[in-house]
Amino acid sequence: MTFGVCFFFINSLIPKLQRENLRSIKSVFGNDVILDDTVIKHVLKRHPEIGKLQNIDEKISLAIADPDFVFEGRYGENIAVRKIEETVKDTWIVAPYTENGKVKTTFIVSNIEKIIRRRAMLWKRK
Repeated sequence: MTFGVCFFFINSLIPKLQRENLRSIKSVFGNDVILDDTVIKHVLKRHPEIGKLQNIDEKISLAIADPDFVFEGRYGENIAVRKIEETVKDTWIVAPYTENGKVKTTFIVSNIEKIIRRRAMLWKRK
């Protein structure tokens, strides 16, 4: 009986692990950052404007791996900012993440002047 319950429990976890896509991204500081399905689901639920973009996971990955700016966050995270090229007006994707950790969330802004004024810049594209 115990074996059957244990076997059922392990089998129920396998599909869940296979469904969750993990993507490892190298930040500009050379550290791994994880982007997984739970973050993408959270982003789509809380920030529906992101859903209008194509290839959301690629846009987030690109913001982390090849940002225009990286700022220091309030709670020890880094904030990657990258201009979105496919929009007519200036639009920026903002992705807070932790080094050797994971992407926390992602959202879009039309003006990054406030971020530039309020946050310490850690890195800037040359």
